[in-house]
Amino acid sequence: MTFDWTTFLLEILNFLVLVWILKRFLYAPVLAVLDARRQRLLDEAAKAEQLQRQAGELKTGYESRLAQWEKEREGLRQSLDGELEQARAAGMEKLKQSLADAEAKARARTDALATAREQALVREAATEAYGAAAAMLGRLASPALTARIADVFAEDLAALPEADRAVLRRAAAALEAGASAEIAMAHDLDEGSRGRVVAALTAACDRTLPVVFREVPELLAGLRATVGECLLQANLSDELAFFRRHG
Repeated sequence: MTFDWTTFLLEILNFLVLVWILKRFLYAPVLAVLDARRQRLLDEAAKAEQLQRQAGELKTGYESRLAQWEKEREGLRQSLDGELEQARAAGMEKLKQSLADAEAKARARTDALATAREQALVREAATEAYGAAAAMLGRLASPALTARIADVFAEDLAALPEADRAVLRRAAAALEAGASAEIAMAHDLDEGSRGRVVAALTAACDRTLPVVFREVPELLAGLRATVGECLLQANLSDELAFFRRHG
């Protein structure tokens, strides 16, 4: 068998033409499709990566916002707890104050009732004591006691302080012409007792005054002298009345 170069060259030419045809009409479209698909995949991958990055950013922002919300919520909760505690403390303080005021008012009412009761008991005791004293002094009252009180009255007039003596002198000087000093006595006094009383009264008034004696049994014992506006008391009835008023 002989080698035919012409045939060989034609075969090579056919092969090259075939390769060109394949490349031109088959490989190029396929490669273009493959390139387009590859580019689409790359674009989709880039988009997916971008979406993933955006999703990560959104997640980070969400987590940051969530943490901020949690912090704000915790701050609000603490603030609310503080306000509730302040309100509770204020309420407790107000309640304590109200209870203290109520207790003070109750104590004041109790004290007032106790004071009123004590005063009533004191008045009742004073009334009983006054009654007992009046009864006892009424039994002790006698002409002799009245005479003794008259002597004491004369002694007290002699020892009267200058200020009281001046008041008595002004009252005697203010008497109208012909007016008399009056001496009420529980029992009739003898001339000696009357004379001592008149002498003491004259010395105290620094002038001679007409004196009228009259008997007033209600005085129980002793006497009461009236010189103008001045009233001089030395009797059991007035002393008992004073005791009753100040008891």
